[in-house]
Amino acid sequence: MATRSPLATRSLLVAIALAALSGVAGAADRPFGSIDFTLGYKHMSSDWMLGTPKITANTDTSAETGPTQPGLGIETTWGRPGWPVSIAFDVMHSYDDGLQHFPLVNLGVDSVYAANVRRRASTLEIGLGVRRAWMMHDWAPYLGAGGNWMHATLIDQVIDPAIGPTGAVVGGQRGHDSAFGYWVGGGLERRVGPRCHIGLTFRVSRAKLDAPDTRVVGEVPHYRFVGTMHQVEAGGTHFGLVMGWAFPDSKK
Repeated sequence: MATRSPLATRSLLVAIALAALSGVAGAADRPFGSIDFTLGYKHMSSDWMLGTPKITANTDTSAETGPTQPGLGIETTWGRPGWPVSIAFDVMHSYDDGLQHFPLVNLGVDSVYAANVRRRASTLEIGLGVRRAWMMHDWAPYLGAGGNWMHATLIDQVIDPAIGPTGAVVGGQRGHDSAFGYWVGGGLERRVGPRCHIGLTFRVSRAKLDAPDTRVVGEVPHYRFVGTMHQVEAGGTHFGLVMGWAFPDSKK
């Protein structure tokens, strides 16, 4: 499993502490805001294909569709009466893994043995920007936008299933990179109590960074990864459920 970086942990703690401190501010000009947890999916480009791809005549692989990674996030909003927009600080994390199966390729005297490829990929997004919500009875649509810091990790391992009882790693590569980009998003929430609310959220993020080439080629006696780096889009389109609470009571 991918581990959360120290920067991500500190960012989450800062966001939660900011929301908690804001909730106990003076009543004369009480700040308002919310802290929401999101659960959903991040749809990415075909560069992040982790499952079994199409195998061409040359035993090269080529992804045909964009993958979807499970994602978790936290969206915090903070503001004061009279502000046209509120401050938004968000953290989003996505992760997925897959196993590719490559069959025996019979080339006569020289053949490429069967192999499995284990692939793991994760992205971390930390965004700072502005957000605006509109109250309509018990419904609250909202929009936001801002800058993004993106970190992505990709781990590939080639496993020979013929070695040992569970196979052995015979090659692979690991790559990670960070870059700045942007995000835009919004959602629709419904109040289910004085402070609690649930709803739907969407988000589009963009950031270009370097990652290992995801193409695998057959080479006697095993498959191998092409050892090149190239620019990929680490952002994507997020869709998810949101659940959280507001401070103080949005009716007051």
